[in-house]
Amino acid sequence: MLICHKHRFIFLKTQKTAGTAIEIALRAVMGRGDVITPISREDERLSRRLGRPGPRHFRAPLREYSGRDLARLLTRARLKKRFYNHIPAAEVKALLPAAVWDGYLKISVERNPFDKAISSYYWRTRKLAQPPAIADYLRQCPASELSNWAIYTINDNVITDVMLRYESLASDLQQLSRRLALEHPLRLPEQRPKGQHRRDPRPWQEVLDAASQERIRQVCAREIEALRA
Repeated sequence: MLICHKHRFIFLKTQKTAGTAIEIALRAVMGRGDVITPISREDERLSRRLGRPGPRHFRAPLREYSGRDLARLLTRARLKKRFYNHIPAAEVKALLPAAVWDGYLKISVERNPFDKAISSYYWRTRKLAQPPAIADYLRQCPASELSNWAIYTINDNVITDVMLRYESLASDLQQLSRRLALEHPLRLPEQRPKGQHRRDPRPWQEVLDAASQERIRQVCAREIEALRA
């Protein structure tokens, strides 16, 4: 996730929605005092090749450490994170001054939940020698792997000012560039992070059986309704 004081926006990063590619694009306009949470090593290498700044200001100050946090620091050299990759909106709001939360543009991105479920399956099973059938996986996987709802809502209310759509990212980013009054328009990296893992390019209607579609409809009912608006 990103907090940009320079251009007064907060980017709430959802899962399997090209969020990393958008984040790398937005890093081009981040200032020294802004919050940038870490992404994977491979994606950080891509970001550096594009001349983008790396992670900064995401760790918690020592005064926020609990006894358990201090033990982890001493025994595992593990620093506590204040902000992290897919942090929900409610946590971000609790950590920020009201003037920042209320005054900054809140941005997120969403995707057709059926396509998103297929992408999630291929990503989460990519290291398995014998992955389960997609229908078996989707029947048993946690709802949190299918739904981004908690990331951009608080008390079931969508709190974003700008909801980018995966299906129209290029044009949506152009509109966002104008809204932020950026000198140069935002551009996604040509090499899309994590985009190579999906091996079945067929439309979701041909990939998902009826039971899989029904589970996604139930888990993502709120997203589906919100995306219609």
